Amino acid sequence: MSTLWKCAVCETVNDGGRFCSACGAPLTRRSAAATAIRGRIAPAPQPPPVPPLSEPVRRAINREPVDESEWPYDEVDWHVVPLPGGCLFTGTPRRPMR
Repeated sequence: MSTLWKCAVCETVNDGGRFCSACGAPLTRRSAAATAIRGRIAPAPQPPPVPPLSEPVRRAINREPVDESEWPYDEVDWHVVPLPGGCLFTGTPRRPMR
């Protein structure tokens, strides 16, 4: 046998021969049949090449000016409740100042 086969005992991949090069076990009928069938089956076609990725955006985060009217986080009262596995954050609108 001149093709690659896998030993049923130690799972070493052997290049030909009737005995495993690692453990000395003989080639089993199952390994012989699998090797013979593998030789008849055409190899799978190669997948099409992946197109190259686009250039990443080169700008720093948090450097753009933020309109104060679009920033709602100053008007929210945050409550943190520690729980097993994480914390629960709840945000409620603040009461208007009198």
